Amino acid sequence: MNTDKLNYEIFSGAGNDFVIINNLDNIIPFEKQKDFTTDICSRFFKELDGVIFLERPLNKAASIRMNYYNRDGSYGAMCGNGARCISLYAFNNGIMREKIFNLEAVEKIYKAEILGNNTVRISFPPPVSVKIGLKIDMDNGKSIISVNASWIHVGSEHLVIFISQNEKAFAIKDLEGVKINEWGRALRYHKDLQPAGANVNFVQVLSGNEIRVRTYERGVERETLACGTGIISSAVISNLLYDTAAPVRVLSQSGEWLIVNFLNNNGVIENITLEGSAKKISEGEISFDAVSYSALAQK
Repeated sequence: MNTDKLNYEIFSGAGNDFVIINNLDNIIPFEKQKDFTTDICSRFFKELDGVIFLERPLNKAASIRMNYYNRDGSYGAMCGNGARCISLYAFNNGIMREKIFNLEAVEKIYKAEILGNNTVRISFPPPVSVKIGLKIDMDNGKSIISVNASWIHVGSEHLVIFISQNEKAFAIKDLEGVKINEWGRALRYHKDLQPAGANVNFVQVLSGNEIRVRTYERGVERETLACGTGIISSAVISNLLYDTAAPVRVLSQSGEWLIVNFLNNNGVIENITLEGSAKKISEGEISFDAVSYSALAQK
């Protein structure tokens, strides 16, 4: 077996933790990235949420490209916290010298702004789709309950559930009572959300411009300490349902606050931004099977 070593850095976006790999030289070709992700997450990074490959952009309007994989190898959804982390990684490592640049991810362009003090802002396009007032039947382990929910696609599909709309159904009054992994898993795989499924956000309105969010993330298949697109989704739906004022301050499960700003133009959401922390946690080397993962690159 021909083994090699690959440098990596671990970043945290408000508690959402990722392995970041500089893949500008295509060391791990796209066709091998899923297997590489599941391999290293099962062997070395059992507590982390996903893997990010920094690559050369396909779109000339972008300066860098983010290929993001959940720890189970699933691909194709935007990661808001990951976008902040890879932006700061690129800036810190001299790959990007300007503090404002375009990032390509899942075939779209996102503007990144390095604000300083380990804070990054990412601009998002308008939601792909929004559905308010859904009724979803869920087995809570004792009986079938009808859940009031909303669905939104902001580069990743999300189900948004407000505690205030479901106190009787769940028999809880705040987020502390949410059985996040049990209920999140049941809803994430719900037949009405197939085939893609959805991330599941439980939300509590704290004030006129503050909410708290807990998210069960598909692909990670557990609660994460923060989910960027989930935080955006929850802030937008909170504005549409409860007139929560933008910019919305969002308290994540990690205890960190993120800021979601946007314009509500008569019910049409535009000019979305997500602002929050991105911090380097550690760095190291991965020993990997160069034959398995680099063979395509050598052809």
